[in-house]
Amino acid sequence: MINEQEQYKNLKYFIESYFNWSMDYADLGELIEEYKKRESSLHVEGLVQEIKEISEHRNWEEIKNFVYLHGRRNLSNKKIEQMIELFMAKLTGL
Repeated sequence: MINEQEQYKNLKYFIESYFNWSMDYADLGELIEEYKKRESSLHVEGLVQEIKEISEHRNWEEIKNFVYLHGRRNLSNKKIEQMIELFMAKLTGL
């Protein structure tokens, strides 16, 4: 079984490198766009796959804890769901 660290390594990288504690939640859309432009297509596609998996499983509490662990952000389940929807929109156009 894949542990959570390996399972969401692209999301972890995004949170730690782009959406870290010093960034405002309101900037998330711009940060996703920056990530999409700057990172390799391999990393972007990896993040897209992780976001699709999260969206399918709807494991908001697990992702909430993941975001807190790696980004020190205490977001509600609703905010987590909105964040995943924003990722989908920005990265896939859906």
